[in-house]
Amino acid sequence: MNVVVIGGGVVGVTTAYYLAQAGMDVTVLEAQEQYGDFGATAGNAGFLSPSDAFAWASPSALKVAIKSLLNPELGVQYKFHMDPALWAWTASFLSQCRRSKWLQNSDSKFKLAQYSIDMLTELRETTNIDFDVSDQGIIYASRSTSELQKLSEHFNFLGERGLELELLDRDALHQKMPLLQSDSNIYAGAVFSPNCKTGDSSKFTRELAQWCIKNSRCKFIWGAAVESIVRENNKISSIVTSKGEFKADAYVLAAGAHSSILAQSLGIKLPIYPIKGFSITAPLINPDIPQMPGFDDTDKLVALSVLGDRLRIVSSAVFDGFDTTHRQQDFQAILRLAKEILPDVADYSDVKYWAGLRPMTPRSLPILGASPIQNLYLNVGHGNLGWTLSCGTGKIIADIIAKKTPKLSMDLFQFKL
Repeated sequence: MNVVVIGGGVVGVTTAYYLAQAGMDVTVLEAQEQYGDFGATAGNAGFLSPSDAFAWASPSALKVAIKSLLNPELGVQYKFHMDPALWAWTASFLSQCRRSKWLQNSDSKFKLAQYSIDMLTELRETTNIDFDVSDQGIIYASRSTSELQKLSEHFNFLGERGLELELLDRDALHQKMPLLQSDSNIYAGAVFSPNCKTGDSSKFTRELAQWCIKNSRCKFIWGAAVESIVRENNKISSIVTSKGEFKADAYVLAAGAHSSILAQSLGIKLPIYPIKGFSITAPLINPDIPQMPGFDDTDKLVALSVLGDRLRIVSSAVFDGFDTTHRQQDFQAILRLAKEILPDVADYSDVKYWAGLRPMTPRSLPILGASPIQNLYLNVGHGNLGWTLSCGTGKIIADIIAKKTPKLSMDLFQFKL
């Protein structure tokens, strides 16, 4: 069976891997010219974190949004302009903020995240690829005792579902994270998720693509921007790109935030909106420092991780369409917080700036499986957890195309008209 995957980011490449492992001939089409150094794959926090499986649409979402509007440094920014897609998405998002919906969506997202990490573990054993992975867990820190109590209660939801968690007081936090300024009293304590990981998703994508080329019937066409999708009798017959025309038995759409644009050309309206995030990456002053846990300042909405010889700092959720432009002033708050949290770890005079788009659905759940077009399958809408969910969703898509029953219930992930 021949399959074309549209999209060469972390989701597209993991999908290609699992399709090839199932014995299929796979062609990956990617508009960019290089491996994994683009889109949300390139600049995310690097967290592999079922601990972040909470749906964004929650009873407290409106409060967080209003608080951020009053203080833009808290990371959530809503650009008010006449974008019908944004208003429609927002209305759908608000409909998911009831507690019953939040519990249902978060539960499904957590199960998918756990499954995905299991698949990643197997993939690592099979391929032995290097992507600067750290198995030191992730710390979720709070700056006040009252907020720490709320944070602990919040995480009970995942603890009840089997996620191992530890509550750290200030001293235990500094023991777990010695790179924090030793005399700092910024944090009251933290919730620690020991089984979560961090890793460089861009490096992972490059290495996995190379492994697929060498070890399976898989090829990658870079610089292949989709120009048109030819449809006949409710089936796709070919994909026309800047690098030529490609035909297959089945097609998988895995193009991140731009999936909604490609789907719309086929008359499919995906409930996905691009949410911009910012990150900076700075070289470590001492590349030989011991591995550290991922670190999330839950009050300031900023995440930090060491990826090889670099420190990555990520923040912001900006609702502003497909705009990925950025100015140096967009990163001032992130840079200031990085210097406050880890002042002596990285060279903050030599930073790389990045802005990219998270393809978010109102429910915070990806859309997986069959589409209204007979031979087109969807692997889209991973939101803030594309890196975490990529292996699980790739395996699910491969199972569906191979006519196997996926390990997880697909009820909440299927596309609905």
